[in-house]
Amino acid sequence: MISDLTYNDLNKADSLHGVIRQATYLFSAFLLIGLLLRGKIMSKKINLAGQKFGRWLVVKENGRSKWRDVLWECECECGATSLLKSCELRSGNTKSCGCLKKELMTKHGMVGTPTYETWHAMIQRCTNKNNIHYSYYGGRGITVCKAWLKFENFFKDMGERPDRLTIERLKNNLGYSKENCCWASRSEQRRNQRIRSDNTSGVIGVSWVKERKKYNAKIQIKHKTINLGSFDSLEQATEIRKNAEQKYWNK
Repeated sequence: MISDLTYNDLNKADSLHGVIRQATYLFSAFLLIGLLLRGKIMSKKINLAGQKFGRWLVVKENGRSKWRDVLWECECECGATSLLKSCELRSGNTKSCGCLKKELMTKHGMVGTPTYETWHAMIQRCTNKNNIHYSYYGGRGITVCKAWLKFENFFKDMGERPDRLTIERLKNNLGYSKENCCWASRSEQRRNQRIRSDNTSGVIGVSWVKERKKYNAKIQIKHKTINLGSFDSLEQATEIRKNAEQKYWNK
C-alpha cells in the first residue's frame, strides 16, 4: 500500500511539474510577443549624433520614450530645440520645428488669395491622385509645366487673378503653361470645353435625337440654353451651330 501511494504521488508530482513547465513556456512566449509589439526588443542602436535631417541637427542622445524608443536632443536652424525619436528623423516626417512650413506659407504673402487658391487647385488636380478631379486632369495626361510647380513663377507669368475669372487652357489636350493659359470667364471656358464622352455627334453643341431621327443644335448664352433647331443632316446642324458661335461669341 505504501509503495502504491508513493508511486501515485510521484506520478502526480511529475504531471504537476509538466503542467508548470508548459505554463512557463506559454508565459514566456506571450511575454516575448508583447515585448515585440511594444518595441521593447531593440535592434542595434544607430548613433545619429552630429547628423542633419532637414533643418534638424542631432546634438546627443537624451533618454527614452515610454515605449523605450531612443530620444535625441535636436536643434533646429532657427534655434528651437526638441526631443525626437529615431523613426521621426529618419522617415522624414519632421524636417523642422515648424518654421520651414511657416516660411513657405508666408514668404510671398499670397496664401489664401484667389490667385494662390487657383494655383493650388491646379497643382492638386494634376498631381494628387487622391484629388476628386484627378481623373479628368492628371489621370488623362494633363500636366503643369515645371516652372509653375512654384507659385512665384506662376504669379510672375499670370499676374493676379481678375475678379470672377478662372484659369483656362487654350488647347484642352495640352497642359498648364504660360503659352497655353489665360484668365477667362466661366462662359468662355464652356466655349472651349472638350467634347463630352456622351456626345452623340462628335460636334460640340450638336446631338443626335434617336426618337426623332434628327440632329439637334443648341448654344449657351449667359447661362441660358438657346435651341437652334433640329436638322436632317449633321452638316446642316454643324453649320447652324458655327453661325451661332460667330453671332453670339464672335468666334
